[in-house]
Amino acid sequence: MNFHLRNFSYDIMSSLVSGVIISVSLNLVFDLGYTYDAVPLIAVAYVIGYFINGLSSLLEKTYYKTMGGMPSDILLTQIEGQNYTGFKRVKFYEASEAIEMLKTELNDSNASKGKMFGRAMSYSNNDEKTRVPDFNAQYAFSRVILTTSLLLSVLWLSKYYMEWWMWLVAVFIVYMSWRRCKERGYYYAREVLTAYLRKKRDVNTHE
Repeated sequence: MNFHLRNFSYDIMSSLVSGVIISVSLNLVFDLGYTYDAVPLIAVAYVIGYFINGLSSLLEKTYYKTMGGMPSDILLTQIEGQNYTGFKRVKFYEASEAIEMLKTELNDSNASKGKMFGRAMSYSNNDEKTRVPDFNAQYAFSRVILTTSLLLSVLWLSKYYMEWWMWLVAVFIVYMSWRRCKERGYYYAREVLTAYLRKKRDVNTHE
């Protein structure tokens, strides 16, 4: 599947999944009496999902703050006495090599982490053989699901706020969505850096 088709599939699926979940929840919570006819449901769900996609992008920086920072920044931040960067679930053992290569290529010993990661992305974006687009789509989808779970919790708690078990369910769903989104963000950032190192090593080997 080529890059453009993957992106199209992601856009459709992420919008429909989130849109259907919120559409059905709105119907149940506010007793709208909708009968779930297939074609109208898909159309309404897609529009709702489209805006949820946009909202998830706007909330990205807020999500990063709850996760301790941008995954790419953390993967490019070495910690003294530790042979990897990242966190316990997603580790990157080649940070020192990646940082050295990127600073040398940029000819900037004080290059920011954002500048270095952007340079690494320029390699992966121009190589259709990498798995970076897949990891990016998975991360973006996880971010949409996190946003959907937050909206879903607000909807159901607006009706069942007196039920203690509903609060437990809401916290559990949001936490699991947040955790998955964090992991996917790190997987994507690590794959970008890994693809960059792989490309540079291939170039150096053939020189």
